[in-house]
Amino acid sequence: MARCIAEPLSRKDIRKTAELIRKIDGSENDMFFDIVRFLEIKLPSIDSNFNFRVLPQDEMGECHGITYPDRNEIQIRQDVYDRAIAGSGRDRLTLAHELGHLLFHEKQNISYARVGDNTGIVVFRDPEWQADAFGGEVLMLKEVIKGHNVKEVMNLCKVSEKAALCQLSK
Repeated sequence: MARCIAEPLSRKDIRKTAELIRKIDGSENDMFFDIVRFLEIKLPSIDSNFNFRVLPQDEMGECHGITYPDRNEIQIRQDVYDRAIAGSGRDRLTLAHELGHLLFHEKQNISYARVGDNTGIVVFRDPEWQADAFGGEVLMLKEVIKGHNVKEVMNLCKVSEKAALCQLSK
């Protein structure tokens, strides 16, 4: 089976990038990060070549989001976008996850390896782990959520219980 392998990134490296994004956004001290606004308004104001597209489900099929770093483009399925706007934690994390791919996974940073069925990729080189970690970090900055419980993080950051539990354990 062929698997994608990314350049190594530690959680510390990913956290620094998330903190930078929040600083650029002006929300580094806020519990809530408006990922939809960031992708629709803030990022295009910084990078005029960035393209954020919301596409119908019949075009995207089972894909909730797709990122094309070489085209500087994120595509999100319409129903996922609608739920993210409504505050769905899982769907907000999908948008943040795709932003992670855009920031970290250019063509030259990804390679393909053929591995055995029971062979895994070390976590810090797995592009999906990296994007998930970034999504959690940018939606729930470590310093901002410190001292809060799971329910508070869920409500104030608008994330799922699973995401809040995961981030609080880091």
